[in-house]
Amino acid sequence: MEGFNFFEYSPLYRQMMILQALSEGLTSHSEIALKAGIVPSLVNKYLKSFLADGLVKKEEGKYKLTPQGVVKLNYLRLAYLSEIAQLYKDIEIRFQDVFLKLVGKRDICIYGAGVVGKMLFGLIANKEKFNIVAFLDEDEKKINTKIEGLPVLPLNTKLNVDAVIVASFKNAEIMAKKALEYSFRNVYAVDFIGEKLRLIWKG
Repeated sequence: MEGFNFFEYSPLYRQMMILQALSEGLTSHSEIALKAGIVPSLVNKYLKSFLADGLVKKEEGKYKLTPQGVVKLNYLRLAYLSEIAQLYKDIEIRFQDVFLKLVGKRDICIYGAGVVGKMLFGLIANKEKFNIVAFLDEDEKKINTKIEGLPVLPLNTKLNVDAVIVASFKNAEIMAKKALEYSFRNVYAVDFIGEKLRLIWKG
């Protein structure tokens, strides 16, 4: 779960990753700790628990998985994937309105090359039916740079796109108006209604 700020490593996740590390032949406490997202001093605590439960055995000073340990690892892997699948399903429901509003709109620009824009890119770019063409921005420092391999272009760039999504909560109305003034059509702002993200058509 590296790179995710809202997901803490749980004890079960750490167990899975330590068992996974052992299955890969890792023996160094520092390597195992890095894989499990814990400090090296905690590795011993987990290994002693695994030893007591018969999940690992010690041979020539090294810990190795027992058949029971392999079964435990596979169980934890399956449970982990099951929770990921449930999380994905929940995400699909929460963002359903976004995807429905964009049906039939293939080429899309994101207006706003900041934090919100990057997050929207991560959400939409995973859907094969949508093609993020570029980011639009008015900040000279951002223009002509790239985000996720896509160019950041000035707002006055002439582009033939199917929709423009305004990536701002604070300045959405002002930015949407500017996009319309530059002759973009199917301009949408984003907002939350309850826990669901919505696209609001601006013109």
